[in-house]
Amino acid sequence: MPVNASAGYIVAVLSAVLNGSFPAAFKIPSVARCNLHPLLFQLYTSFGVFLSSWLALPFMQYNTQLTDAEGDTPAFPFPPLGLLAGTLFVLSVTFSFAAIPFIGLAMAQGVWGGSAILVAFIWGVAVFGNEVTSPGLAVAAIVLLLTGVAGIAFCESISKYFFGPKANYSAFEGDDRATPFTQGVGEEEGEAKSDNLSGPVESNEYGSVEHVRSLDSPGMEMTAQTKWLTGIALAATVGLAGGSTLAPLNYVPKEESGLAFLPAFGVGAMIASPLVCLVWFGYHGFVLPPLHLKETLWAGILSGTLWNLSNFCALISIPALSYSIAYPMLQCALFVAGLWGIFVFKEIKGYAILVFFVAGFILICGAVCLALSEAKL
Repeated sequence: MPVNASAGYIVAVLSAVLNGSFPAAFKIPSVARCNLHPLLFQLYTSFGVFLSSWLALPFMQYNTQLTDAEGDTPAFPFPPLGLLAGTLFVLSVTFSFAAIPFIGLAMAQGVWGGSAILVAFIWGVAVFGNEVTSPGLAVAAIVLLLTGVAGIAFCESISKYFFGPKANYSAFEGDDRATPFTQGVGEEEGEAKSDNLSGPVESNEYGSVEHVRSLDSPGMEMTAQTKWLTGIALAATVGLAGGSTLAPLNYVPKEESGLAFLPAFGVGAMIASPLVCLVWFGYHGFVLPPLHLKETLWAGILSGTLWNLSNFCALISIPALSYSIAYPMLQCALFVAGLWGIFVFKEIKGYAILVFFVAGFILICGAVCLALSEAKL
């Protein structure tokens, strides 16, 4: 059922909240202690996306565009482009694993968050024809969004630059824990980097960085410049895939959008995810790490369900607001993830919190300006 613009903004914010919350399931202590390979958690998350997608079926009977002449037998839509959208979701998460070992989490987040904003805006304005009534305000909005993303991603580095090296005191200091989609290494001699939303990225008990570091290990010697360029390219690919995930929605019939789009999306994710795992682990000699199904599968399903609820909210908000507004607003999820890191997981302390909230305010101002840039006042 279509919603008006006001409801669309509310749903878009809810989408960002859910999207910023879905990785938190991996950090539940009983799950984190298993040191699960992040790509396996991605597989379990995709399984959660797949399962939750089928919850749309009972509600399709209320879509009058799908019912037969008698109005009581809903047809079953399965748009093939939903398979593509599900695949893009899997690729965006997978390439994030690949980018982090080369350039660290903070820079990777900044690159893929910024590129996702630009890609989504370009899709909406240049491809889908979303009308911008105030181009100057739209440009200012994009600049604010990019600044906010960079400020959040580098909040600890910025606070150290302005307030000194002891400005931040991580709750995880000395307890090197890694996080679900946030494991990485330092740039020199495997030194830990902590200038990111998830605290130190080296790990022992809570997720070994060797899981992702091994990407460039099979006899590959890379210069620092080559590693940096590789990481930037991989992170930009994350933004390209992430910013394009729901772009196929624009090319499906209206009756196959919204809830009707979800089952095909879930199937696409469930097909692509095992294939990605096969390629990844095959590249490393088919050495499969422990699965920890009993301890972690439920968390992956929970994570995938939260992500899919965010996805559903995006499916509702895009027709109401336009792709060029709704999907860039989704990048506010980075702010939500930081709130989890501050108030629940205690990963950011000291002046880094101040920098984080200043950057978050800039991010929100960018989202507001972006909405006003297409508003017909």
